Amino acid sequence: MKSDRGPLGKLQVRKMVMAGTSMSSGTLVNYLPAHMVFRTPAMERIFDGFMPTSYGGTIREIDVPLIEMPTMLEEETNVPRRQDGDEPGRQFRLYEIAGIGHVDSRDNVRLHPNPCVKPLSTVPVQAYFSVGLHHLLRWVDQGIVPPRAPRILLDRDTSNDGSMMALDTNGNPLGGIRTPYVDVPTARYTASNTAADPLIANPSAYVTANGMQGARTMCRLSAYQEPYPKDKLKELYGNKRDYVRKVEARLQDLEKQGWSLPIYRDVILGDANAVDF
Repeated sequence: MKSDRGPLGKLQVRKMVMAGTSMSSGTLVNYLPAHMVFRTPAMERIFDGFMPTSYGGTIREIDVPLIEMPTMLEEETNVPRRQDGDEPGRQFRLYEIAGIGHVDSRDNVRLHPNPCVKPLSTVPVQAYFSVGLHHLLRWVDQGIVPPRAPRILLDRDTSNDGSMMALDTNGNPLGGIRTPYVDVPTARYTASNTAADPLIANPSAYVTANGMQGARTMCRLSAYQEPYPKDKLKELYGNKRDYVRKVEARLQDLEKQGWSLPIYRDVILGDANAVDF
């Protein structure tokens, strides 16, 4: 890929990163020992950075930047312990986005129609994984050191609210990288849905091929949302106009901080304007 004999011809690749999500992230992590050995014919690194998403667990140190992005599912089951670092050989960031699910249930064709008991989360996961990719590409290509982010807070107690995470008064995770979906919320977001039993009529092709096991797998990996009733929305925000203004203000702050990309502004504001008061 980096040579003039590769599929890109004479187009020069400045930097190359490897990314994966869920099982693909496991493959990425398993590759890291080989990354420390293999080099191009010019004895350069093959990959200049890595980004495993929807992945939990502590990842070894390597000689290029790596940004790990777990989700609520990993916060509930396998929390990474590695600390951020800037020096060569320890260039690492852990970006935990508050309120996102292991799979993007908003757009995942395997989950439409919804085979789960509770409503699927509509948080645009791609809008927030892209934040990690943005910072990683600038890190490896321009040497711009990315910001550090607070971690999701854990109370490790499921008896109080059903979650290993510490939750706010609206039922959403505390800490982590914030979004308008949890800072100006209209729903509670929770990891791990449950498959409807018996199986729904006319499920997706994936669920049809795999039956209840397929539905159970996808629902376990998806987050769900429990929308607030209209009386709570009015209690929190008064009216829709004031709510949308608060979303706009929070989104502007997050964009300035580097935690939301302007290219997704219309998507996020579109969600806010679609809320029914």
